[in-house]
This record gives sequence, C-alpha cells and structure tokens, in this order.
Amino acid sequence: SGDVLNCMVLRYDVDWPSNIIITDSSLYKYNEIFKFLLKLKHGCFMLDKIWFLLGSVDIKGGSPQMRRLQVCRYEVSQCLHAVQIYMTHQLHNISWHELQAELRGASSVSQLQQAHETYLNNALERLLLGESTRAPHEIILKIFKHVTLFVRLLESAKFTTDVHGKVTHPHFEKIIQRHDDFTKQAVFILKVAESSNNSGYKPYIDEFMLRLDFNHYYHSSNTIVKRRSMAGLTSRWWK
Repeated sequence: SGDVLNCMVLRYDVDWPSNIIITDSSLYKYNEIFKFLLKLKHGCFMLDKIWFLLGSVDIKGGSPQMRRLQVCRYEVSQCLHAVQIYMTHQLHNISWHELQAELRGASSVSQLQQAHETYLNNALERLLLGESTRAPHEIILKIFKHVTLFVRLLESAKFTTDVHGKVTHPHFEKIIQRHDDFTKQAVFILKVAESSNNSGYKPYIDEFMLRLDFNHYYHSSNTIVKRRSMAGLTSRWWK
C-alpha cells in the first residue's frame, strides 16, 4: 500500500556552513515532497502492473469485460500521468529555474536563506502540499488507493472463461465500482481546484486543471452514466 511509504524518510547530514541554509525545517519540507513524489511513482508502477496482468491473459475468443478493464486502466493511467507531468514540470522546471535566478542575484547569506525558503514554499504549494491546497492533495491520495484496490481485486482471483467462451473475471463488477469511485474523485478534484482558484487566482492551479481535464472529459456530469450505458452494465451509477 502507498501508506507504507509514509514510513520512509529522506535524511541528510548537513555540515556547517550549509546548515545555515538547509535547516531542519527545510529538510522536513524536502521530506514532504519526497514522500509525495514516491507515492505518485508507486501509483504509476501499479498501473504498469495492471497492464501486465491484463496483457498476460489469452483473449482469443474475445472479451467485453477485458476491453472494459483495459479502458478503465487507460483512463486511470491518463489521469495519473497527467498529474505526474504537472508535478515534474512545476518542480524541475518552474520552481528550480526561479531558484537559480534568485541565487544569481543573491549577495548575502540572508538573501540565500530567503531564496531557498521561497523555493521550498512555492514548491510545496505547486505540488498541492501547502495549506491552501491540502484538499486537492487528499483527493489525489484517495486516487492512489483506488489504483491499489484495482490491482488487489485483479490479483485476488484468476480470469475464467464463461459458457460462451468469453474471458471473465469474478470481481469484474467490484473493479468497475472502484473505477467509478476513481472517476468521482477526478470530477471532485477539479471542482475543488476551481473553487480554490476562485478564492484567489493561482496560475499553477490553472495548469493543473488543464493537464488533468485537457479535453473537458471530466467536465461532463454524465461521464459515468454514459460509460455505464455504453457498457450495458446494470449496477448503480453516480451523477
């Protein structure tokens, strides 16, 4: 589970005079960034595992369930990779280049301290780890859990063949429900991000929403209903 990653800590023994700039407070913030990026990488790894599990099944006879599961995996993969691209861009491009520009103009230790502190605070906000962006961050963590549950349900039973020769999975309906829960979280995080932006404009929130909902897919309130209708499934849906 991704929760286990909370036990991991990034440690660095800072000697003088570097400890004037890289303080204990700074190391704590670096740890917050490190753990979140590790969870994100773990989520992407689990998606690769889903791809491997589905790809290892022989579907010569065709399988509507298998096609549906592949679509679910693809949608979740698109979402997590969009988040990963956003995080990487904000951290390694924007925040890092801002820090370099500030360091070139620094002429005292206090200015170095301020530049480094500003860099970390901006990085935390842009990675949705700040106080003002805590709600979207919590939703992303829930999405990670849905991915883990997806894998566990796939691994908990083997694919079988029905009387018509179609490949099926015993937990297919449960997996679809997990995917619907994921979609609800994806729709909700956009609403929360938009609400956060309305209370005070933040350019990085705009980029986050653009990358996550590039073709306005999640803006449709009937996203789940439409998919359910197309798949011919009868279990309950959410609007």
